[in-house]
Amino acid sequence: MAKGQSGLNSTTVWLIAFVALWLTSTVFLVILYTGQEEIVAESARLKSAHAKLISAAEERSVDAIKGAQEGGPTAVGLLEAARSETATLATGEAGDAPGAVRGKRDQILRTIKGDAVVAKPDMFEDVSYHDALSRLYGGFKAEQQRRREAEEALASREAEVSKLAEAAAAQKNELENQAKDVGAKLSDCEASRDAYRAERDKYVEKIERDFEERRTLSTNDLTRERQLRQAAEQRLVELQKRFVAQQEKLGELMIGPEKLATARQPDGKILTAKPGDDVVYISLGQKNSLVLGLQFAVYSSRTGIPEDGKGKAQVEVVAVYPSSAECRIVWVAGNDVIVEGDLIANPVYDPDRTMNFVVVGEFDLDRDGALDRDGAAAVEALIQNWGGKVTTDLNALTDFVVIGSSPRKPRVAADPTLAAGGAVPTKVTSPNDPYSRYMDVLETARTLAIPTLTQDVLLNFLGYSTRGIRR
Repeated sequence: MAKGQSGLNSTTVWLIAFVALWLTSTVFLVILYTGQEEIVAESARLKSAHAKLISAAEERSVDAIKGAQEGGPTAVGLLEAARSETATLATGEAGDAPGAVRGKRDQILRTIKGDAVVAKPDMFEDVSYHDALSRLYGGFKAEQQRRREAEEALASREAEVSKLAEAAAAQKNELENQAKDVGAKLSDCEASRDAYRAERDKYVEKIERDFEERRTLSTNDLTRERQLRQAAEQRLVELQKRFVAQQEKLGELMIGPEKLATARQPDGKILTAKPGDDVVYISLGQKNSLVLGLQFAVYSSRTGIPEDGKGKAQVEVVAVYPSSAECRIVWVAGNDVIVEGDLIANPVYDPDRTMNFVVVGEFDLDRDGALDRDGAAAVEALIQNWGGKVTTDLNALTDFVVIGSSPRKPRVAADPTLAAGGAVPTKVTSPNDPYSRYMDVLETARTLAIPTLTQDVLLNFLGYSTRGIRR
């Protein structure tokens, strides 16, 4: 009985103890849980305060300082050493504070902007020391590369210049040798030139002396010739006056109009003529009723005007002055030349009165071998243009008769009243047909001793002897 109670009591004790422990644990856990919430809240509060107090990077610095403190240096000493090293790297001055470092950096930036050398100065504002040093080294490296390339190019150019200098020196030596040769030749040429000039001057002096002597002789001869010509002209004028006087005395007894004494009287003479010039001046002018376009045949004063009227030249009036006129040379025959004193004539022109003409026959003015249909009308127009008068009546007042080729002779027709009885045919003509008039004019001109001009003689007197008239 006693053992049984002892055992029960022991179990009960253990149970009581277990319950007590369980209750204690439960209470402790409750208490512990309640305190854990407070701890977590406090921990969150502390973390927030810690974040406000120091950053993660600052915390690493603090850890470094803590690690360094184990060796002996203080935190302030380590920070000062770090600042000094940073200032030395940034400005080269260990004593510069962070504000001084930034101030120097800002001064450099202001200088870069103020100099305006860099195209974009703002690119330097946010560049770190590491980036700046890297870029500086990159630029230096590129410059070194360019320098090496420039030095290589310079060496190549120097080699080329050396070759060129050697070639130039060789060429200079060659040119100097050539210059010496040319100088020697030039000296020879100058000596030859001086000798030639001396000889030429002597020859020119001799030519000038000969020329002066010949000019003097020629001047003397020309003076004598002019005196002789003037005397001959005076003698010719006197003879012409005597001839005219004799002609007036003889009147109609001077049969032989072929001599054309009236037409062969000169109208004037050449006052001025220079070889090679295409103009001459004549002794007729406004006071002689001269008109522009009038043409004259030119004759030598030595031979006078020939019977056929053929001159050596033809001139045309282009300008009229009071007592003279300027004439254009139309043509000159062969090797003849127009000289002072030559005679001029135009049978149509007369300064004192109007010349009367009668024109009969047919004409070939362009000398092509065929008679011109309006040849007589062209001759009449030519005479009228030169101031003459053309009439159909031939009388004693007629000055010239211009005769062309004979018109065609009319055909002979038999008288119808005699033809049946076998009588000899007779000529039946009209007194007004061209042929009859032509023959009547010739007969009357011979009777009245009126000068007649054939086509060729008329053209000769008018200056168309070599070409005829082109219409």
